[in-house]
Amino acid sequence: MSDFHDYPPAARDYLLQLRQALSFAPRYAAEVCSEVGDHFMEAIECSDQHPDSAALNATQRFGSPLLLAAEFSTVLITRKLRHTLLLNMAVMVVMIVAVFSCFAGRQGGAGAIAACLSGAVAWSGLLLIQRNQLSGAQLYHWLCTPMIACQTTCFVMILGLVWNLTHFSGGSPLWALFDVTVVAMMALRMLHLRHHSRRMCLLWRQMMP
Repeated sequence: MSDFHDYPPAARDYLLQLRQALSFAPRYAAEVCSEVGDHFMEAIECSDQHPDSAALNATQRFGSPLLLAAEFSTVLITRKLRHTLLLNMAVMVVMIVAVFSCFAGRQGGAGAIAACLSGAVAWSGLLLIQRNQLSGAQLYHWLCTPMIACQTTCFVMILGLVWNLTHFSGGSPLWALFDVTVVAMMALRMLHLRHHSRRMCLLWRQMMP
């Protein structure tokens, strides 16, 4: 299905443009194109028109492939924000438990508290989006706050863990290994989220007047 050979020209061109617009997330692009392609095939099979005409009408009902890609990109970023925040929460729990159990001495406390505050802002933004069932351009605008807060959470935690490594000595080797592993993992996750959110913003800017 990579080149959508089974589809009439109008549907094939639409799906190719949609996949190209979402090329920053190939697996997600394939998932979206499969879903949209199924709608196209269903519309063609249920129509009395020639397949080419039915496909053209179906693509017109879906609107611009770039706009559809922009809308799907906000769904993707919302999903990635939730996954990133869940990861952050897991790390914070480990840090807090380690501090209170004296496994990490005084390390990690301030970083965990600061990360909790910015993480709370991010979760509040996502819950507000879900409660109001925002979509399209509204969802794009409201995503700014949780995206910034989520990136802040990652950044604060990375700084806190790096501070631990460079300013505390004599701690547990296991805690030092935890620090290094989490810093690398969270830095990669932060860059990954930044890349996807930047591409999402570029898509939406093409759609905005």
